[in-house]
Amino acid sequence: MQFKSGFVAGLIFMLPIIGFSQKADSVVNKLDSLKKQSDTTGQVNLIEPGFYDERTKVNARVFGTLLLNDFKQQALSPLDIRGKGWLTGAALVGATVGISFLDKPIQEWAAGMRRRNDPNLGHVSKTLSDIGGVYQVGTFAGIAAYGFIFKNSKLRTTTALATQSYITSTFWSTLFKTLSGRLRPHDINENSNLNMSRFHGPFYAIPYGSNSAFPSGHTTLAFAAARVYAMEYKNVPAIPYISYGMASLIGLSRIIENRHWATDVFAGALLGLACGTQVVNNYHRYARLVRTGKVKKKKGDISLNLQYMPGAGLMPGMVYKFR
Repeated sequence: MQFKSGFVAGLIFMLPIIGFSQKADSVVNKLDSLKKQSDTTGQVNLIEPGFYDERTKVNARVFGTLLLNDFKQQALSPLDIRGKGWLTGAALVGATVGISFLDKPIQEWAAGMRRRNDPNLGHVSKTLSDIGGVYQVGTFAGIAAYGFIFKNSKLRTTTALATQSYITSTFWSTLFKTLSGRLRPHDINENSNLNMSRFHGPFYAIPYGSNSAFPSGHTTLAFAAARVYAMEYKNVPAIPYISYGMASLIGLSRIIENRHWATDVFAGALLGLACGTQVVNNYHRYARLVRTGKVKKKKGDISLNLQYMPGAGLMPGMVYKFR
């Protein structure tokens, strides 16, 4: 988890350099303009395979531009809430608060399941957690490789969007964890009234080897990726069921493993869904601009690489290709 956070932090640090080298301001402004026009009335995304062609291809330049804009839109999204959005937000906050009263009963239920079914349940639960954590990057790589080998443009694009959703949701999940200061269930000292499940704030001393429980990072990442694949392949009925079903099992596994409270999982799912939705809609705004000729793709290309620097180890770098 520390490596993943460090990798994302380093990538985020480099993104402004990529963005400036692309002179992406005009694209970003147009994307933001389309967002204001589209989201108030509902956005229709064209997901037929024929719309994923060379014009709308997500290369390194496009990936960096969209990712920068994803962070901008997600950060400013609370300022865009209008009308029914406030009611929806209030309902979700209310649901989270309501679930918080069930945190301890649900943990007791999970503890009972562990006692009755261990070790079989523990093995299954651990595998599901790994799928939502250390194995997820490998899953993306495998799906992307399949898309390249079989020249499936839509699958390649969808995996690139899932990666953007993964990066942005990791950032926000890490930020909220830092601010919440909530102990994980397995870190609580039952003999103390101080170490309870409440939110202790950003300066609370979390036990060594753990980080804050709220929200669940595994659940956030699982639903962030699931939302992208479910939206891009909503015309294939099985895909949304598989995507959301697997993400839900990953969230449940975090409770069964005594790593998270139910509210951590619920909030993580909401955060992941929000990031995935924004990333997909933002890409389709870009694709719309490209197809209508309002944005011209440049010939140059930017790629990221790693190089060894004596005394510093592996360092990220950039390569610009003129064509």
